Amino acid sequence: MQRLRRKDPTGPDIESGTAAGGGPPQSSPTPTSRTSPSRSALPPHNAVRAGGGTNGAGKFVTLLRKICLLTADDGRNPHGWVITIIKDVISGTILGVFFLMVLIFLDYRNIIQLGSARAFRKAAFELMTDPDTVRTIEENIDVKFIPIEVYDNMQKEIAKSAEMVGGNTSLQQHETDLADKRKQLEGLRDDYELWKSKGDTILGMDKWCGSCKGGWGNCDNRVRYLADTYHTPEIKARVDIMKDGKCIKG
Repeated sequence: MQRLRRKDPTGPDIESGTAAGGGPPQSSPTPTSRTSPSRSALPPHNAVRAGGGTNGAGKFVTLLRKICLLTADDGRNPHGWVITIIKDVISGTILGVFFLMVLIFLDYRNIIQLGSARAFRKAAFELMTDPDTVRTIEENIDVKFIPIEVYDNMQKEIAKSAEMVGGNTSLQQHETDLADKRKQLEGLRDDYELWKSKGDTILGMDKWCGSCKGGWGNCDNRVRYLADTYHTPEIKARVDIMKDGKCIKG
């Protein structure tokens, strides 16, 4: 019986042999290996821990765990240093701006005295109040900046107009005045008709015949002719014609 021994570079040693009876090759038992659990085998990030999955502490722990996992991924990723640099730059910029805001606020409250912060605040104020800057901002965002006094006056006018429209007092007053004037007009018209009829009776105008012929055509045409030519009043022209015995109803 011959025995051949072959060493597998990636696995355990394997012995193979040919028995007289052509038996199958024998292999040494493969040792078991333990592998580290992958990320998929880990419990989910939002897994609820004992009593802390729904409160603020649980959320903070979950966020911290995510950051740790991302940091571990950067270590295993061959290009992770690029992501790390980008994150460091972004974090540093945010912290720097926040620190600068804190310094400016403390200087504004006179808690600390920083000449650079005061100069920065003054330069920012001058830039924002510059007419060219204001005009550029107005053109870009399609707004109009106005002084606070003008804005207050506009607000007062708007409130006053809204009150007038809501109360509708002015319109109601005009409608009441119009109704009163119409009543007065109707009363004057009745008085006019009454006195006109009395005057016509006294002057004999109730016997006027405008369609009668008086030797010069229609009587009404004669009255219009006298009014247009000699500016004779209508009543006087009628009275004069009727004195001559013309244009009188038979």
